[in-house]
Amino acid sequence: MSALSGDAKHKPQLKLFFLAVLCIFLWATAIPCVKLSYPLFGVVSGAPFDQIFFAGIRFTGAGLLTLLIAAITKSGARSLQKKHILPTLGLGLVQTTAQYICFYIGLSNTTGARGAIFNSVSTFFTVLLAALFFRAEKVTLRKLIGCLVGFIGIIVVNLGGGLSSRFTMNGDLLIMASSLFFALGSVISKKLSQNENPFLLTGSQLFFGGLVLLAIGYLGGGRLRAVSLPGILLLLYLIALSATAFTIWTFLLRDHEAASVSVYFFLLPVFGVLLSGLFLGEQVLTLRNLAALLFVCAGIYVVNSRPRGQISAPTA
Repeated sequence: MSALSGDAKHKPQLKLFFLAVLCIFLWATAIPCVKLSYPLFGVVSGAPFDQIFFAGIRFTGAGLLTLLIAAITKSGARSLQKKHILPTLGLGLVQTTAQYICFYIGLSNTTGARGAIFNSVSTFFTVLLAALFFRAEKVTLRKLIGCLVGFIGIIVVNLGGGLSSRFTMNGDLLIMASSLFFALGSVISKKLSQNENPFLLTGSQLFFGGLVLLAIGYLGGGRLRAVSLPGILLLLYLIALSATAFTIWTFLLRDHEAASVSVYFFLLPVFGVLLSGLFLGEQVLTLRNLAALLFVCAGIYVVNSRPRGQISAPTA
């Protein structure tokens, strides 16, 4: 009986681990795929409205795909509750539109290493905001230590990657703003998903946020300057991964503490380095990268560890 009981206790954490790692891995693959897509669609690095327009196509498509899956599988409610329509549209503006405008513009005005550092601050923002929104989620010493240990891993993996430059308002600050929008979106998503179908919630916010990105990009002169089959295939992959990752993330936020989920975000730059080795042939099996991975894993373990006999429960 005790063995079965132990298995039952660990199952939610194992599910969280595998699904969260899958989400982060998918988001990590998006970075090289977006960079590979730009030249195939004639998007240049100095054209932010072209990039925003491209992002709009990606997220509008991801929203449509998610809503289509919800309709085909007939999972949960078929439409959003009226009282949640405006909050869901607001979620789209925060988590999709505002976050990605700040991220794309900010990343073009700072180094990749500094971008990874400031983007990872979203975990701290999520822990703090969750404590404000949910009485059950308190800022504990365990969570803070886990976040700090994971953050050390982000710094380690980026040592020597351009960390010495000065703080920039149009680069570093925008990346931090993007992190804040992602954290705020995660908390809003968690709140709404308690009483909404996560498929509908995710699909609606991605679709609306993507439409706004499309409009902003188009009004600013953004266009796709070229079209090719490899580019279309990459875009379809980006649409599919966005639909998959954001939907899973919404389910995880619904069923677990926001801090327990968001701490996995520290894996993003680590996966980014590993994927650079895979796609670009860079040397990744280094002592520094191994140390960074160990720090991140230790941080994840500390945040998700529980005193003996305590089981993580969904929060509302």
